[in-house]
Amino acid sequence: MTDEKIIEEIARMKQLAEEGRNAPLIGGMVSIWWGVLSFVMLLTHWVTLVGHAPWPTQYIGIGWMIYALIGVIGTYIMGKKLDRNPNANALSNRVSSATWAMAGAAIFTFAIGCVLSVFLGGVPSWIFNAILPVSFICYGSAHGVIAKLAGDKTSGIAAVLSFGFALLMMPLLLTPALYLLTAFMMLAVTILPNVLPRKAS
Repeated sequence: MTDEKIIEEIARMKQLAEEGRNAPLIGGMVSIWWGVLSFVMLLTHWVTLVGHAPWPTQYIGIGWMIYALIGVIGTYIMGKKLDRNPNANALSNRVSSATWAMAGAAIFTFAIGCVLSVFLGGVPSWIFNAILPVSFICYGSAHGVIAKLAGDKTSGIAAVLSFGFALLMMPLLLTPALYLLTAFMMLAVTILPNVLPRKAS
């Protein structure tokens, strides 16, 4: 290969990389899906804790299992549709998908660890409340990676909000108000980034 062809190939690869970086992010509907679903479940959890629900608090765990099942099914269906999007193979979207998958895996791992610690280790059940700030730390990390990769200021704002909300949750870990406030915080970090204009940094 001649020097001229090498230069042309490098220029072509650079162009492809720039096109992939600047491709629009397409996973917004999945984020909105989980945001709305989480909002409903968090409000349900809060209503149950304060005694306004017609069912006992023992059923909260079943509610979260149903929540997870519905969420995964919805994500799978939307994922199949997103795979057919022309921008699905762009670098930014592939990294975004992998980043959110790992964030979800981290949250799931911590949640299972909480279950094991309570039922096998005798840890007080309030440890389940810690899943919320841990989740928001994972959200902040995912939004931050996407903001850096795609040059998206909106994701950067969502990252800052996620980390800030995680800190605000810590003093509320032992109160029912944690779930009420987190419900609205969830909307802020999952829906707002997808309805506000995307701004390049």
